[in-house]
Formats: sequence, structure tokens, C-alpha cells
Amino acid sequence: MDEGYILLSMLRLELTPSQFDAFITAHCPKDYRPVGAYERGTLCIYAGVSIRENLEIGRHLIVDDFVALEGYECFSREMIDFIGDYAKLHKCQTVLLSGKHRGLSLTDLQGFRPKRDGFIKIF
Repeated sequence: MDEGYILLSMLRLELTPSQFDAFITAHCPKDYRPVGAYERGTLCIYAGVSIRENLEIGRHLIVDDFVALEGYECFSREMIDFIGDYAKLHKCQTVLLSGKHRGLSLTDLQGFRPKRDGFIKIF
């Protein structure tokens, strides 16, 4: 989790270690799930995801936070593909990308389309 905090703090500059620890303790894994990608022992991508359900789009996965370490942005598309597979595994019908992100480009979001304050992919 320390590595997750370091990477996430590049995206959320105001976040303190104690705030991160308190949030993870209170919300993980029910409301928020940290997902990471490692390259040679280094956490290079961090994504915080939530699984929700509503009447509009049914069961869906929300990518709340996504940050790629500088120089590792080339793996962002693989992480987005993994998140899609993770969503399907948890019986989600949709992936929503909202909130803050760093290290993502539009080419990483194949199959997504714009929706309000982010992007959506329906399976």
C-alpha cells in the first residue's frame, strides 16, 4: 500500500499518507479496490476501482483513480484491458472512467465513448 500511496499522491497532490490509510481501511475491499501493475518489482500503474449498481446502467465498475508512473504510460492500455476483464469477472455490464487520471490517452480507451464527466464502455 505504501507504493500505491506514492503513485496516487502524484495524481492527488493534497492526499496525505494518513488520509490514504484511513480511506483504504474504511473502504477496501467493499467500496474501493486498489489494482496495480508491476514491472520488475516496481509499481508502475495504480488504479482505484469501485463496483456499484444503479437503475440506469445496472452493475458497473468505476475507475476512480488511474495513474501511470512516468515512462510506463505504454502499459496503460493493458491495464485498461485488465480492468475490463476484472469488471466482467465481477459481473459488471459497464466500465465508467471518471475522476482524475494521469498517463492515459484516447488510444488507450478503445471501445469507450464519452459520457458526462468521463468515458463509458458497455459489454
